[in-house]
Amino acid sequence: MALPARHHGRLSLELRCDHGRTVITRQHSHPPLQVFGLQYAADGAEPYLQIVNPCGGLFAGDTAEIDVTLHPGARLYLTTQAATKIYPAEPGGVTRQRTRLYVASGALLEYFPIPLMPFAQAMYSQDMTIQVEPGGVCLVAEVLTPGRMARGERFAYQMVRSRVEGWVGKQLALFDQMILEPQRRAYKGLALLDGRPYLGTLYVLTTQSFEAPIPDWNRRLVQRSGETIGITALAHGGLMVRCLGDTSQEVLRRLDAVHRLIRQEGLGLPPLQVYQPFE
Repeated sequence: MALPARHHGRLSLELRCDHGRTVITRQHSHPPLQVFGLQYAADGAEPYLQIVNPCGGLFAGDTAEIDVTLHPGARLYLTTQAATKIYPAEPGGVTRQRTRLYVASGALLEYFPIPLMPFAQAMYSQDMTIQVEPGGVCLVAEVLTPGRMARGERFAYQMVRSRVEGWVGKQLALFDQMILEPQRRAYKGLALLDGRPYLGTLYVLTTQSFEAPIPDWNRRLVQRSGETIGITALAHGGLMVRCLGDTSQEVLRRLDAVHRLIRQEGLGLPPLQVYQPFE
């Protein structure tokens, strides 16, 4: 019996600044990926957008492609409507997602999807490329859960692979690759997850250097959360954050705390007035 054709969802967006207001100038989507209309905070300053997948997740063999371009002066807080669920791999093979983000000079993109949830036997591979031009800023957060904990699926997936490449101008500022195969390799070792089931990551790509405030930020965060979070500077500006937690809410709170520090003290931006999954 032939298997049904798999979904190959695509979402492509371009946003520009039109008289001080961000607008979508090009939008193309192919099911199951969609977006709600561009919305604004009460003060009108912060536009935000939600990516929607009415299928409830990605199935074995699915491929999802997301392409977002921000032109000079555009600003966007981008999130998802719900957690990205990855269904079991058998019999359709690896589920894949490819993301490309382009941020022009003077633009600001904050991409904070709701956590990734791989189900038992899932196989998931994601590739992300971030291109930020000098004078632009891009923040990307990810949270990986161990699975459907309420159903006892703790690290029951087969594989989660993530590859992130970040460029600032013509400089390679970030290359981060992670492969977790919990049924083959324990996740408790040093430099892995250290026995904690939830992992959060935040990438900040910009030409601005954060080397001066990072020691103070690390000290304050460790005082609050213990040695479960750390910030490191990138070679060509920007930074990277890793944090661990015993629950999803722990990791989300820690990422929210460091996001506030970076946004307000590092970038000199006001607090966000839009819906955030990390609140």
